[in-house]
Amino acid sequence: MRVRDVMTVGVVAVAPTTRLKEVASLLVGARVSGLPVVDEGKLVGIVTESDLMPLHEGTPGHPVQTAADVMTRKVVTLVEEMTVTSAARVLERHRVKRAPVMRGDRMVGIVSRGDLLRPYLRTDLEIRAEVEELILAGSLGVRAGEVQVLVEDGVVQLDGEVESERLRAIVSRLVRSVDGVVDVVDNVTVAGQTRVGPAVA
Repeated sequence: MRVRDVMTVGVVAVAPTTRLKEVASLLVGARVSGLPVVDEGKLVGIVTESDLMPLHEGTPGHPVQTAADVMTRKVVTLVEEMTVTSAARVLERHRVKRAPVMRGDRMVGIVSRGDLLRPYLRTDLEIRAEVEELILAGSLGVRAGEVQVLVEDGVVQLDGEVESERLRAIVSRLVRSVDGVVDVVDNVTVAGQTRVGPAVA
């Protein structure tokens, strides 16, 4: 799943000159905790609930009044083609709750941490169908019936036998990349080898 699949479009944004009272009203009305700040179509910052807390002090002759006075100017952004997993890592690394999604220099959406949890809402049947399609796609050389797939609460259990350790590792890695997979229990063995107990991929 890509960022474009989970992002919110039609994002409410404010201008640098938007008064803080209006910013607060928009945050409450839209039920969001942050708004992009856009100037002539260009993303110039982001203003959040915490930015509106009475901690900022103006300078003589320039009191704190507008989004530009409190916004964060160095904005963490994402691109549409990023995977949900990569996007989650970016948010975690920068310790932010949301990030605008860019197409070139134009903002096309916004993604929050909550949006990135959507893959975990996939059903076990959906996950199993995609896992089986990946394994039996033909390019791996796994024949029908060689690997059995069981999915319960997002945990995928693989059973069966393949021709090489390399193929076993590839199958396990591909399964882990499927959206909604929480963990992989790899019971697959390699032809001619003895394997004791399950392995968690």
